[in-house]
Order: sequence, then C-alpha cells, then structure tokens
Amino acid sequence: MPSSPSSQSVWVPAALAFVAGYADAVTFVGAGGIFCAHVTGNFVVLAADLARNANADEWLKLSTFPIFVLSVFLATHLHVRVERSARMLLLLQAVAFGLAAGVPLLVKGTAAHQLVVVFAVIAMGIQNAMHRVAPSLGPMTTVMTGNVTQWFVEQVVPATPENAGKHRSLGFIILAFALGCLGGAFGVQHLGFAAFLAPLGLALWVRSRV
Repeated sequence: MPSSPSSQSVWVPAALAFVAGYADAVTFVGAGGIFCAHVTGNFVVLAADLARNANADEWLKLSTFPIFVLSVFLATHLHVRVERSARMLLLLQAVAFGLAAGVPLLVKGTAAHQLVVVFAVIAMGIQNAMHRVAPSLGPMTTVMTGNVTQWFVEQVVPATPENAGKHRSLGFIILAFALGCLGGAFGVQHLGFAAFLAPLGLALWVRSRV
C-alpha cells in the first residue's frame, strides 16, 4: 500500500538519489568512463579522449545524449498519454536496469558494454523525466550540483523555520547520492554489470511507496 506523502518525503528521493549515484558509478567504472545520469559530462570525457588521441568508444560517449533525450521524450509522452503516474515510469526504469544487468549473459565483448550503457542511459533518462512530470517525488536526484549549492547557501543564510525540514532532507539526499556512488563503484568491481540488480530493486521499492 502506498505511503502517505509525509512518510515518503525523505526516503523516496533519497532512494532515487542513491540510484542515480550508483548507476553513474557503475557505467563510469565498468564502461570506460561513461556517465549514464550526468550525460552532459560525457562531452567533457569525449573532449579529453580526443585531446589525448584516444579512439575507443568515442561514438558511444557522444550517442548517450540523443539516447538520453529520446528516453526523456518518450517517458514524458507515456506519462501524459497513457498513465499520469510515476509508478509506470518506475516500472519501465526497473525493466531497463534489468536489461542492463542481463545483457552480459547473452552478449559478450564490446557489444555487451555498449548495450549496457544504452539501457542504463534509458533508465536514467526516465528518472530525469519523472522529476519533471511528478514533482511529488521531491527535488532532482540525478544532478547534485544545484542541491549541494542550495544546502551550503542555507548554511550561511539559514532556511526559514517552515523550510528547515526541507534543508535536512536535502542533506540526506546528497548523502544518499554519495553513498550510491560508492556502492556502484564497488558493486561493478565485484559483481560486474549484475550490480544493476540493486537499482532495479530500489526502483521497484520506490514504486511501492508512491
């Protein structure tokens, strides 16, 4: 049974922040320095590769952006036309993570890494779209720069009493993202891309809470 908005206000965005940090670390460590959540970061990685005359997987880094954009577009379209609920998008995200985890069982070599990245980018495109179409999920969990800036600004200019709870929640979300990065980095080192089973489970857990 879905939780009330008050009971899910911290745990849902924290879980999604953990997923974002985790997934980004898995692809960065396991797929040659590719971000699946912060896809614009791949432009920097691509530029660095080109400057160092690297050739491997440059097209994949560049292709993450159109894949991400298409994922956001389709997720938003489905939300508007099919079911105005984050539950459907969370299910699709879980499926994408499941495909990312399962690909290496069916495909080997470079192709496996490429397909894993594609499904991971799709999953995170869906999560980015969710925050825009379902604001009840809380603040953005895939890009932490703005959240970190807000948290530290409020250390100097304290939030109003009515927003003090939001400030504490924001700190918890940032911590969850950092822990997700650690979990993803160590997970892919020890489990390979089967590590994507963890965000799959969290996506389904969040779905049960909203």
